[in-house]
Amino acid sequence: MEKSWIEAERKASRPLADFPAGVGEEYLSSSWIPHTDHMTKEAYTERLSSLKKQVMELFTVSKANPIESIKFIDTLCRLGVSYHFEKEIEEQLGKIFASRDFHGIIRSEECDLCTVGLAFQVFRQFGFKLSADVFDKFKDEDGKLKGNHGADAKGMVSLYEASHWRTHGEDFLDEAAVFSTTVLEDLSSRCSPHLATRIKNALRHPYHKGIPRIEARQYISYYEEEEMRDETLLEFAKVDFNVLQLLHLEEIALVSRWYNDLRIESNVPYARNRTVEAFLWALGTYFEPKYSRARVTLAIVILIITLIDDTYDAYGTLEELELFTDALDTWLPAAPHVLPDSMKHVYHIMIDFYDKMEKEMEEEGRSGCGFYLKKLLKMLGKSYNREAEWLNKDYIPMFEEYKENGALSSAILSVVAASIVGMERVGNVDAFKWLSSRPKPLLAAEVIGRFKDDIAGYEMEHKRKHVGTAIDCYMKQYGVSKGKATEEIRNMISDSWKDLNGELMRRPHSVPFPLLIGILNVTRACEVFYKYGDGYTEPEYVKEYIVSLFGQNIPI
Repeated sequence: MEKSWIEAERKASRPLADFPAGVGEEYLSSSWIPHTDHMTKEAYTERLSSLKKQVMELFTVSKANPIESIKFIDTLCRLGVSYHFEKEIEEQLGKIFASRDFHGIIRSEECDLCTVGLAFQVFRQFGFKLSADVFDKFKDEDGKLKGNHGADAKGMVSLYEASHWRTHGEDFLDEAAVFSTTVLEDLSSRCSPHLATRIKNALRHPYHKGIPRIEARQYISYYEEEEMRDETLLEFAKVDFNVLQLLHLEEIALVSRWYNDLRIESNVPYARNRTVEAFLWALGTYFEPKYSRARVTLAIVILIITLIDDTYDAYGTLEELELFTDALDTWLPAAPHVLPDSMKHVYHIMIDFYDKMEKEMEEEGRSGCGFYLKKLLKMLGKSYNREAEWLNKDYIPMFEEYKENGALSSAILSVVAASIVGMERVGNVDAFKWLSSRPKPLLAAEVIGRFKDDIAGYEMEHKRKHVGTAIDCYMKQYGVSKGKATEEIRNMISDSWKDLNGELMRRPHSVPFPLLIGILNVTRACEVFYKYGDGYTEPEYVKEYIVSLFGQNIPI
């Protein structure tokens, strides 16, 4: 931004923010994206097809033993290749879960903590609620974990990751989460470097709360050093990762071209350019090849939401924002002429792209979906405007009032809605109606997203005039310290994860399971972006992941 522009805008009393630069664009403008010729892509694809047949044979062999089958499925998931065998995995887990023999085996003394924790995770991951009583044999008379398990590093990792699948009332898993964290932090400095890597990755982001592509990239490196690794499976995972990476890089280029063609940086100088970061969020929602078009669309929607957010949060005056909100609510074809050119540009981009999505869905026979898509965007605009009104009045709302509006301003609802656009098989008008009713899994995701963002960005947002966060509202209403308010809000996040977990395992599912997994994956992205800071506003927090996913292929 030019100094003259900044000075002129400050005179208008605009709430300008000094956003740091994104970390992705610097690579896109250089030789960061690796050049791969057509023959290399073809060779990768042919090798992948051959390896897939071999892995299918390994999967078939594993079915003879239910425990080995579950372990094999877990490895497929962690290596990021389970999507190749979705139907087979669902059928196999369904058979095992219905088997009395399996339930006897898993509760027998022969089944160790590592195996039980692993099975617990796998079943819950696929929507089967394996009871937490499988851990009863590891408890003492007081219901605590028997002391001798603390030295079992792999068992502790398994228990730790299993505990993140807990639902309400599973008190042992609440305690196990705390206990295993403490034990693993100690073990990570005393065990082998190989196992220490596994522990540190788990503590950084539990598998259940990580972005699947990031988890796969890390696990491939870990699995490569395992003594009991299967070379065929390892090569399959490596080739698959590289094939998908090439696709994802092509998609990033499409999103970047869209952004640049609209001259957003020159026309909307107050906004954050987060092209690659937005794509990472979309990739976290779904990474599979069949969602290629959907990923590009979702990344663009996230960029549009970023433009809208920055317009309300870091540019518009209250009078301008009210005009902008009214125009959005009535879906005017053009923004009011009195608005600044930059806001007009944002409005045009928003209306044009959403009209385009609606038209495409109509042509695909998904009539009516566009109505709900726009309705949810209007709700987002109103929630942003309400926060602008609070800021203008220096008003700190009551906590519940903030929470209700903040759930909407988290933008989770609009992001999930946009993700459904690309899920053509299940993304029909019934799916949008269900989402518009703001069902329990969505409400849980909104709370997690809003509160994680507020905790992560608290210090940065207090460096300028900014609407109060959940922490501020809680402190004011209950007269507690920042530390106590943060602790209570973290507890609410934990409870919301239990709500979301419970809904994922409520069989029969009221909606297609992919819709629930979409909400889960958007929430996982929130966990990763906001775990150690606001990784979307300050992308240095996620730079490591961006480089590992898009800047480095895996040697084979």
